[in-house]
Amino acid sequence: MKNHTLLKVNLLFTFFLIPAVLLIAQNTGEKLKYNRVQIEYLLAGNHDNAFKTLPLAGETTSGTALVSTYRDGFYQVVISQFQRNGYIEINGELECLSSGSSCVTLRLCFPQQATNFVWYEGLDNHAVMQPGKLYYDTVAVATMLPPDGAFNGNSLSDGGYGDRVGRGTMSFYPLCATGVDGKGKALGVDPALPVVYRLGAETAKGIFAEFDVATSPEAEKFPNRAFFRLCSFDFDNNWGMRSALEHYYAIYPEAFKKRVPVEGIWLPFTPMRSIKNWEELGFAFHETAWNSRDVKEGQQMSNILSDKGSGVLSFQYTEPWDIQLPIWRKNIAYDTLISDAMIPAEHRDYLASSATEDKNGKKQARRLETPWFDSGWAVSITTNCDPDVPGFNRYQYVLQDEITPAVKLNVDGIYFDSMEWNWHHDLNYRKDHFKYTDYPLTFSADVAKPAIWNFVSEFEMMKKVSGEMHRQGKLAMGNGHGWNPFAASNLDLFGAELSWYYSGDHNTKALDFKRAISFQKPIVFLLNEGLNDPAFTEAPYKGYEIYFEKLLAYGFFPSFFSVDASNDPYWQDEKKIENGRPFFKKYIPVIRRIAAAGWQPVTYASCSDKELRVERFGNSDNLYFTVRNNGKTNKKSTVEIQLDKVGINGKIVAEELLGGNGLTVTKNAVAIDIPAESTRVISIRQL
Repeated sequence: MKNHTLLKVNLLFTFFLIPAVLLIAQNTGEKLKYNRVQIEYLLAGNHDNAFKTLPLAGETTSGTALVSTYRDGFYQVVISQFQRNGYIEINGELECLSSGSSCVTLRLCFPQQATNFVWYEGLDNHAVMQPGKLYYDTVAVATMLPPDGAFNGNSLSDGGYGDRVGRGTMSFYPLCATGVDGKGKALGVDPALPVVYRLGAETAKGIFAEFDVATSPEAEKFPNRAFFRLCSFDFDNNWGMRSALEHYYAIYPEAFKKRVPVEGIWLPFTPMRSIKNWEELGFAFHETAWNSRDVKEGQQMSNILSDKGSGVLSFQYTEPWDIQLPIWRKNIAYDTLISDAMIPAEHRDYLASSATEDKNGKKQARRLETPWFDSGWAVSITTNCDPDVPGFNRYQYVLQDEITPAVKLNVDGIYFDSMEWNWHHDLNYRKDHFKYTDYPLTFSADVAKPAIWNFVSEFEMMKKVSGEMHRQGKLAMGNGHGWNPFAASNLDLFGAELSWYYSGDHNTKALDFKRAISFQKPIVFLLNEGLNDPAFTEAPYKGYEIYFEKLLAYGFFPSFFSVDASNDPYWQDEKKIENGRPFFKKYIPVIRRIAAAGWQPVTYASCSDKELRVERFGNSDNLYFTVRNNGKTNKKSTVEIQLDKVGINGKIVAEELLGGNGLTVTKNAVAIDIPAESTRVISIRQL
């Protein structure tokens, strides 16, 4: 483990012939209010960043639909608006009218006649918008730079590493939210349609969406076209992004449906029954492989079979996004590296059909330091795992070698490793792959040629496998989840690996996003780098308390793996396990309790001390609040609850679950003390 789909629909062609739909929410029963969309575009390579306006060429209405066509000599865009229950749906399709391929950023603007604008960012932040300023919440997106170098170029730049994906940024959240004269207006992308996009706002343009797309005649499922879907809707401005998220989940219920029937922590690889008194530790998800073995009742058997009846779900490991081949020296000529002399026979056929190509037509071949190989080094060749790639492809190899044997043992789910590591932002310029993609092409602003964003290929495999798992009543898990929103539409739980020394993947901003994108699906963590820090190895083992309480605030589950994703695994070290056992026994039952109640984005609660964070889990007779103090000083505060909003009418009693202490309640306010860098959990019960 490194940094740790339904069959394709035959009616796909039919879908692409329908103009794509943009969504704008209205109250149920209210007549559709058509939104005059302004269309702008920017050709890749246009360095003055001057967007051109695409003129309106005509529009037609039919029932509750408005279809608007925009055209000039280069592009045609068709926007269709439909009224739905509580929102307006919009599909959009772009067509290149000239011959050959094109690379373009398309911007759809929805101007608002208003005076006061507020931009909401993250779960709890906002800013008053200033005229003329574009507001985004984005992350940088580029082909990953391999720290150990690569083989397909004299420099990393030659091989395309570091090239921007699209214009180089994507929105952090799959929706953006604004306050417009006190009314909430939001715009979101469809989480089941992966595309390079940004959402933003500006006082004159209103709320807008940008898509970095390319068109090509080689994309046979939608030649010379690209398409997109969005949703725009109203929300309660008093609760900002939290209310917008609540509406967003309701618009895309399948993407955020919770299928996982258990709560608990993640066990990577180690045979569970080899761990003394494993029942006390809170395991729920076992990452393993069909040919790994455990001993149950004196009989050796597959981990998958051993886990049956334990309440712990088994997941078959796979990492199909690349193939890693051990190498015994670091410097090998590219032509030698990709030759039959270097590539074992079992990998040649699917690499011939599935290996991706960089901007120069070479295979994307990274050098990796790999402690999981005896050689210590490997070449990683990126593969397109789209199941539709012809011939014996990477998908078929993984199906044959890993997934099918596990399914025959009745595995509970499939585990996708490293879904946001190294390969997910590669740009695949291999033209014979274009005809099989189901989703729009993109480009790099550094190259301005059509390419497949490799995450789209990952998405296609995850969609096919997870769809099949769901039809069988099974699950799909993905590890390495950082910020990409599209995985949510396929996966049932997310994993993330952490470093004790780097907070960028577990600070407030990162954890807020993980909670938002998963809704009530489980998120499980492994701490790797730092698990041998004195905080975890020397009494009083303060690291456990810090780590566990940080995740407790969100209803997330903490666990451990190894120092380098291979050596010195935590769950094979009895001393480490015994050091941690009291903390697992204390915290995991509480996290299970609140996670089962279900996280709710709108808290309907506030703290008298604004520096404290409150999250809500459940409603009425199954109601909990976590209160987090991220500061360096102890706090005394009260949590005031809007009882009617959470289904309570009458007096309440409150208990702090970690200490088992009753709390003082005055009407709808609960008094609580929160030590520095700590979390407390309040259970609310109606008398």
